[in-house]
Order: sequence, then structure tokens, then C-alpha cells
Amino acid sequence: MQIVKTALLFCLLAFMACKQDPKPVAKTQDTLTALAGNTLGKPEVILYCVSVDNLQLRDQPSLTGSNVITKFPEGSFVTGTGEKSANKVEIDLRGIPYTDHFYKVASTTPEHQNGWAFGGALVPVYSGAASGSPDLGKLSQLSVFLKSLNTKDLKSGKKAWDFVVTNFADVKGAVADATYILLSEFLSRMEYEGEFYVLAEKINWTPKDFDAIYEDKFDMNKYPLTKSFAENGFRLESGEGMVFPISDWQRLHDFFTGKITPVLQSYLDQDLVERKALDSDDGGLIIPLADMADRAIFWEKFNKDNPYFVMADRTKISEQWMRAVVISGMDNTPMYSGETKAIEKEFKDTWAAVQQKYPGTQLAQKCKEIADICAANGWKYTDKVEQWHINFVEQNAQ
Repeated sequence: MQIVKTALLFCLLAFMACKQDPKPVAKTQDTLTALAGNTLGKPEVILYCVSVDNLQLRDQPSLTGSNVITKFPEGSFVTGTGEKSANKVEIDLRGIPYTDHFYKVASTTPEHQNGWAFGGALVPVYSGAASGSPDLGKLSQLSVFLKSLNTKDLKSGKKAWDFVVTNFADVKGAVADATYILLSEFLSRMEYEGEFYVLAEKINWTPKDFDAIYEDKFDMNKYPLTKSFAENGFRLESGEGMVFPISDWQRLHDFFTGKITPVLQSYLDQDLVERKALDSDDGGLIIPLADMADRAIFWEKFNKDNPYFVMADRTKISEQWMRAVVISGMDNTPMYSGETKAIEKEFKDTWAAVQQKYPGTQLAQKCKEIADICAANGWKYTDKVEQWHINFVEQNAQ
């Protein structure tokens, strides 16, 4: 889902630039900060798991003019404080291009080597106080085991789940957080590296199947293949006439609930709500715009309260994406009529409601700005409104 949101966000940005020519109440502040690692103050340490083999540690944050100090094996751990290079580079990892910064890190081996490693190959699993850092010996058992599995073999999903259930059922706090991240990352890798949607294409899906999948009511025991998907930790989603397996987010939520820290629990609870009621489909919004505004506010407040959350890269994308939709609409849910260029009533009403319901938020500020400029232009999408939109898209992407 996060990959989809990222793609949709940048599609929206591209769409706007071209115009020039998936509710819970947020937890209290006391609850949000009652966890092993403090997410409000800058973390003393960030623990990363290396996601590719032979990751180079360089003496300078650059591919050129730098020397390789050592190479980290996949599944090993390094630490840092979040210090990163000024510029980003693009590097292919397992055949997929990633654009990211170099991060200053140190090995967790006795040699304690320091240098710069490419961020696209680092999975953050903990961010907080050094004293609350999870047990590396325990986590290494999982990371090394996952490294041994073939992401293109469907049975690897069951093997990963069985290992976690057998060895990590009783973990709590920071160790549970890291376990969730490592398992969910591995299952996500299986999704895009395994290409199991090709298997799903072999089933002659009926209209009732599509409806059941869309409504989250499909019986995974109906076909031998779908039963196998479920046994290996996957469920089904549909879109644009296709059916494809994704990691079973309900199972992940249920297994880790009560084990993970309150902040990650808040994240998972909201993520579950949004997955059960997807916000968009086929380039159009499928929930009320007011509900999208509520979701955007949830993530805005979550990110403000937890700026150093271990999965902040994802939550910030959610915030940016949802704020962009509330302000700009989508290709098939535009904020103005294509013929008359009149601003749609749902957008006008939502912008006004956000200002009343969530004063002082960034979304309320942007709603006021867009409403004011639209009002000044007769509630039409004029050239001045378009220019404001272009500036908004550029700022929102930062």
C-alpha cells in the first residue's frame, strides 16, 4: 500500500506540473510517548538492518572520489544518528532503482568501523534512546533466517511466519517493533520480487469473486491457489481488472497487537482502518473528501508528535499524499468541473469544514489559502488558482 501511495503522490505531482502547458481517534500525547524509544526528541541511536549483500561502507558520501572501507552482509545491523549526505544518488538494488541519501553509520561488530552507506539498502528498525535498543542477538536470528529464504518461492512466506511464531511470540516493546518491521519488509519484498500475480492470472475469476475481494469477504479456501496464498501469509486485492496477492496486513496487525510499542500500535491501527476502506481506485476518490481530510489530519498530527518515528518515511508520504488529494483532488475526482472550471461543492465544503474542525493545522492553513484564492476568482479554476496549485505541489513534495 505504501508503494501505491508513493506512486500516486508522484503521479499527482506530475499531473499538476503538466497543467502549466487505505476512524480511530489519535492517542493522547502521554500514550504516544510511553515507549522504549523517545520519538519526540532526536534519537540517540537509529538501528538499521542491511537489506542487500555486500553493502559498501565508504569513507565519503559519494560513489566517486571515495574509498570502500568494508562491506556489510545482508541481515547485519549498523547504527547511526540520522546524519545524511546533502545529495541523493540512484543505485539499483536487486534490479530495482532506488534514489536516496548516503547515511553515516557504524558497524555493530567489535571493529566498530565508521563511514557512509547507501540509505536505500538500510531498513530502520529502531529509533530512540541507546538504553532501549533491542537485543541484536535476538534480531540477528530473524534477519539471518530471512536472508536464507527465497523471495520468489511462495512457501517462503509460511517459513518466515512459522519462524516468527515459534521464536518471537513472546517478545515485547522495541524487539517486537523490529520483528514486525523485518517480517513485513520481507513479505513486501516477496510481493514485488516474487511476481505472484502471475499465478493469480491463471484463475478464471468470476464477477462474484471480484466483488468479494473488493468487499474483503472472499473465502481464501475457494481455490487451491488462494488457499496456498493464505497459508503463506498473503491475501488478495483487486484493481483495474486484475487480482493480485499482497501480504496479509490483518494477520500482521492481529499477531503484533499487544506486543509492539504504543506508537507503532497507533500506526498499525490507523493503517488497518485505511486498508479496510481504501481511499481511491482507478484514479478516483472512493471515500468522502471529508473522510480523506480526517485521515490527512491523523497523519499530520502523528508526524508532529512523533518526528523520529522509526517508519516516518512512510507516515510522511501518507500525510503528503492525503493533503494533496484534499487540496487538489485526483484525475477522476477533480476539484473543478472540466467544462465550466467551477470549483466543486464537495471541495468548498470540505475546505471550510477543515478550518473549523482543525484550526492551527497545516491542512487548515492550506484549505484557507486555496479557498481564499478561489473565492477571489469567483470560485473558478483560473490561471491564478492554477499557479497557486503549482506552488503548493512543489512545497508539499518537500
